[in-house]
Amino acid sequence: MRTRRIIAALAVAGALVAGCGSGPARADSAAIVGETSIPLAEAQPAITSVLTRPGLVDELRAQGGTEADIGRAVVSQLVIRNLLAGAAAEQGVRVTEQQVDAQIAAAGGPEALTTRSLAVGGPRASARDDLELAALARAQIDRLSVTADVAVTRGRDEAVRLAREVAAGGARAETALAGASTTQRGLAIRPAETPQAALTPLVGIPAGSVAAFPLGSGQGWVVVRVTGRTLGAPAPAPGAAGGLDQQTLAEAGVRLLTPAALRTGVELNPRYGVWDPVRMLAVPTAEEASVLFPTTPQAR
Repeated sequence: MRTRRIIAALAVAGALVAGCGSGPARADSAAIVGETSIPLAEAQPAITSVLTRPGLVDELRAQGGTEADIGRAVVSQLVIRNLLAGAAAEQGVRVTEQQVDAQIAAAGGPEALTTRSLAVGGPRASARDDLELAALARAQIDRLSVTADVAVTRGRDEAVRLAREVAAGGARAETALAGASTTQRGLAIRPAETPQAALTPLVGIPAGSVAAFPLGSGQGWVVVRVTGRTLGAPAPAPGAAGGLDQQTLAEAGVRLLTPAALRTGVELNPRYGVWDPVRMLAVPTAEEASVLFPTTPQAR
């Protein structure tokens, strides 16, 4: 039961948060993904298109949000789309126009899809993103196994300090983990057995990394040391993926793009905040972002 509670708490940390920070060298970019620029000329019209939808801004303000939240969400989606293009090509994921048509029809048509989501770049682009992300998830989540040591802290400062100590390795790391108030060693994350686990940021963090990220509003921060992350052989029959809906699979697909984002590098224009490498989205400031450290190899 304790394992399930930790997995459930970790899943909350994947939720979208509602900018300024340090950004790319090229001032005409909204973001830079590796060597690829996402131009302001592409991002700004996409943001404007979302903000001018009838009633959206009023609804956003009623929920305590701002136009800046929309800007960060749109740029986040453009970054995900850029990463997705490379991952889909690498893994042979192909989505047909007929599949896009069916996805839009299932959502109730273009207008309904646009009403229920950001639909960055229009309903067809949004539907294609979801289909490709879901396909990536189907190909991996039933085969994925992650093992990690987990500690929960009260706030970010404490979490970052603990993460640095754990990343140092050796006795220093073990002493730091032993001193944490809530810990679990060797937590096994297998989405094939616990489908909810596919939504945790933990499933995308590479083995040999230590990360600190928030659990959710007022729930503290978590530090994880990922000791193992493997993909087994393809399953002979559909497993957990077969029981998950399209939106859940798409969200899991975003988590599974984390290694690609870390290899490639993502940098945002200051007006859109900073990129959170664990939650895979833009956050307002560096002080709100997750942190990720490689573990330090120990001499033998």
